[in-house]
Amino acid sequence: QIDQMSANFAAFLQHDLGLKKGDCVAIMSPNILQYPVCLYGILRAGLIVVNVNPLYTARELAHQLKDSEAKAIIIVENFCHILQEVLLQTQVKHVITTQLGDLLKFPKSAIVNFVVKYVKKMVPAWNIPQAISFKQALAKGAGKTVQSPEIQSSDIAFLQYTGGTTGVSKGAVLTH
Repeated sequence: QIDQMSANFAAFLQHDLGLKKGDCVAIMSPNILQYPVCLYGILRAGLIVVNVNPLYTARELAHQLKDSEAKAIIIVENFCHILQEVLLQTQVKHVITTQLGDLLKFPKSAIVNFVVKYVKKMVPAWNIPQAISFKQALAKGAGKTVQSPEIQSSDIAFLQYTGGTTGVSKGAVLTH
């Protein structure tokens, strides 16, 4: 299932968003089921993964998105209000949102998403008009072929940012 979903996601990134080999895509997510799908989809498309700490402040998020020159971000809705504050200061053109329960089976997915949003009130209000949902992204990529770019061992796979304990965080380059 991860293989099929990551292929659909990779196809969406390439065909619908027009991202090309070497473009950076940020993932701002805790450890949930969507994370490996996004990670593998980004790598399959020949793009660069930029992991973003979901606990970042707006200032920290803006720095990392600007420094990495990320063109897209996958973000859990719980953190969209932070992205909304800084989006116009970055080069991010594409926002893909997900909810914590999106890849759980029904009815658990609906229950988790409802409780997180309306009972626990863990999703502050946000408005990013151009955002597309993760489920929509998977659906749009379904049936499209992933163009497998030629990857060299020296090509960048990840820009992994440091903790910034001695100043602003810096992107450590990790190659294939």
